[in-house]
Amino acid sequence: MKVILIDEIGETLTDLRKGLRDIPTIEFAEVEQAVYMAPPPGLDAVFMTLPAAERWGPNFKSRKGQVLSTSLRDRERGFPPFIVTGVNLTPADPTDPLSQVRIILEEAFAAVTEHNHHKEDRITSLGFWVKTLTNGVTSGNLVELLHKTLPGLQAQ
Repeated sequence: MKVILIDEIGETLTDLRKGLRDIPTIEFAEVEQAVYMAPPPGLDAVFMTLPAAERWGPNFKSRKGQVLSTSLRDRERGFPPFIVTGVNLTPADPTDPLSQVRIILEEAFAAVTEHNHHKEDRITSLGFWVKTLTNGVTSGNLVELLHKTLPGLQAQ
């Protein structure tokens, strides 16, 4: 599966490209303006926080990432076929931003893996808005986290 990091052209995207150039399953989508509800074309799925995914009916009590189908109308408006949701963190979860991003990534990847094992419509590309992953996390931290998180995913 390819992971597509989506962001406006700028220093953050440049830093991520440099730090992640050795991971062939990561690609980048440059957008003129980062508009959360207007993902770039060509994705099978895009990650959204639970509140942003509300219109697709996520289970807000779930501690697991979820794969939700979009409607034909959504797809006509530029959405990919699937939305992968964030998770409802629990009081027992760590509160630092880096740990929370790690949980979000792991759960999103687990949801896609589960989906791909049970559904014919496989997700082969998952987009993440960089701003979602770097809220309180530096580009360098995200590079390190992706280097730790992606090796297991690459083997699938």
